Amino acid sequence: MKRRKIRKNLTMINVVLFLTILTLQVWKAEKKEKDEISSQVAVVEEEQEAIKPKIALTFDDGPHPVYTPMLLEGLRERRVTATFFLIGENIEGNEEIVKQMSDQGHLIGNHTYHHVKVDELPAQEACEEMVMTSDLVKEITGETTCYIRPPFGSWDKSLDCGIDMISVMWTIDPLDWTTKNVSQVVNKVVTEAKENDIILLHDCYESSVQAAFQIIDQLQARGFEFVTVDELILE
Repeated sequence: MKRRKIRKNLTMINVVLFLTILTLQVWKAEKKEKDEISSQVAVVEEEQEAIKPKIALTFDDGPHPVYTPMLLEGLRERRVTATFFLIGENIEGNEEIVKQMSDQGHLIGNHTYHHVKVDELPAQEACEEMVMTSDLVKEITGETTCYIRPPFGSWDKSLDCGIDMISVMWTIDPLDWTTKNVSQVVNKVVTEAKENDIILLHDCYESSVQAAFQIIDQLQARGFEFVTVDELILE
């Protein structure tokens, strides 16, 4: 009787062990399958992130003592970096704003010192306009301005001023400086926006700042990624 009971107990133990091993094998198989699915999902998400259409938001004529800080706060909240083409004479007295731009990862560009038509000046004067602004930015941020947006789009390719001067134009200009109609500016931009576009706005008008926030919100909802202009130009 004892032997039978022992054999019965051993059989039960073996059954339990078998079921335990089987359960572990099933669990491992299911876990492996889940891990593989998670890995595939992660790859797809990374690929989708990589193919987001890029677009650049640029601002001319700043820094403005009121509206530029307002803009910087809104960009920070939206985790967006932009490009600022600064007028040298507007920098003086607003150095902290320029430093904030740099600290937040925005690209700072050159818009001459007095907002002049570069191609209408003697070469020496044109260079002074750009070098003075670049030197001011370097004093504040430690970096010179490699990118320049010539006022009115008037550029002289033959200029050699001893500093980096990559000219940056634009593809979408809603003429925000001519109107305080936020909706009109927003509609112009979002209806025309496409991959690799460079949007021209100004950070010296409250209406332009408010329009910028709406543009960002709407284009981000459509899958656009906002980048600084160097990311578009260097690709």
